[in-house]
Amino acid sequence: MLLVHAAMASVSVLFAINYIISKLGMHVFNPLTFAYLRVLAAAIILNTVLRERNAAPLEPGDGWRLFGFSILGVVINQSLFLAGLALTTAHAAAILITTIPIFALAAAIGLGRERPTAVKVGGIALSAAGAIVLIGGEGFSGTAKSLIGDLMIVGNSLSYALYLVFSKPAMSRMSARRVIARMFAIASIVMLPIAAWPMMHEPWRTIPPAAWWSLAFVIAGPTIAAYLMNAWALKYAESSVVAAYTYLQPVFAVILAAIFLQEQVRPIALLAGAMIVGGVYISGRLSRGDAETRRETV
Repeated sequence: MLLVHAAMASVSVLFAINYIISKLGMHVFNPLTFAYLRVLAAAIILNTVLRERNAAPLEPGDGWRLFGFSILGVVINQSLFLAGLALTTAHAAAILITTIPIFALAAAIGLGRERPTAVKVGGIALSAAGAIVLIGGEGFSGTAKSLIGDLMIVGNSLSYALYLVFSKPAMSRMSARRVIARMFAIASIVMLPIAAWPMMHEPWRTIPPAAWWSLAFVIAGPTIAAYLMNAWALKYAESSVVAAYTYLQPVFAVILAAIFLQEQVRPIALLAGAMIVGGVYISGRLSRGDAETRRETV
């Protein structure tokens, strides 16, 4: 389980870096252009360079399942996230993303896949409290003027949470690499009509190399690597635990801002980080206990 938690923590680091790099990239690119190029490049790489050989055939209905996963986990998720990030602040986006575990837990409980025990809810509540402490300490300025962007980030969080919950059974029996490759291939087709107009009006000749490098990093790290690690983690951890690692993103974002933007990390941020990690740890321990209980009662 240590490797699983390491993978989920790495995903949080990559997503935290994504706030900074994507924000810089979208100073030049239109958000929808940036989103589509990210998805298209990931689809090409995953289905060619990283293509899985000799994969088992899909079961009946898997094609439609993968289509649904693609809509929730890539099309809606990527479009709303980057469009919302362009309209609101990186701090606000990082904080609002922490609604993912709340949505994921509610969906999992509604589907009867997870039990709403006091310890599990308490662990998620502790992480949520840590995120709130971080927001209160670092400030929540500017969000009143970016309501649309904030709502887009909340919509993105709901979409990604539903993807985590609904894809959990499929990830347990299918290859993570194959699922993610199919999802991005589908998304590259579905998103083309949405991104066609801004791409036609993009000033391609004036885009500086730094913007292209930011796009390349977002494709390789927060897109391909992060999606593959998250999909692999879903084989061994409950969807709510995978989602709970979202609470680490604001902490990592503050640390990265201090390193690259010379922002000061105050003690309250360290306190919030401890609360967030503690909540994730409690949720993870409970999930293992639940799994053992279920095996014993079968």
